[in-house]
Amino acid sequence: MIELFGKQQIEIRTRVLAKNISDEHRGDKTPVVMVCVLNGGFMFYTELVKALTTDIECDFVRVKSYVSKNNQGDIKITKDLEIPIKGKHVYLVDDIYDSGNTMKALIEFIKIKNPKSINIVTLAKRKKTEPLENMVWGFEVDEEWLCGMGMDNESGHLRNHPVLYAL
Repeated sequence: MIELFGKQQIEIRTRVLAKNISDEHRGDKTPVVMVCVLNGGFMFYTELVKALTTDIECDFVRVKSYVSKNNQGDIKITKDLEIPIKGKHVYLVDDIYDSGNTMKALIEFIKIKNPKSINIVTLAKRKKTEPLENMVWGFEVDEEWLCGMGMDNESGHLRNHPVLYAL
């Protein structure tokens, strides 16, 4: 394993993202809903929402997409939102924006619920992948398999590490 981004780097970048989101909604009466994309997004999500200074609602979705390290399977929503998001600003918070397939499918699923806006926040984004509209990210990465900060290795371990590693 090679450490790509240390705990302090991740904390600083997460605080910057949280400040920008908070600043964007200062004085806006429209509710903000932060949605964690499980399972991988949970550690980044936790740090991000703790750093926000604007009032938010929290919810979770689970999207299953990866079958193995290099093989993406069908995209399935296995846990739906529990709070209504109609007319609200929604932030989808995930670990990595990789091929974009999972996030695009999730956005289509969320659009049906008529939010005022849909925004994407990820800890990492592949350099080769074009970002979506209303998307921000912490770090750009190459093609390495990542683990730590909510992302696991092939055996399902290392999610709890507070740093981002490349395998």
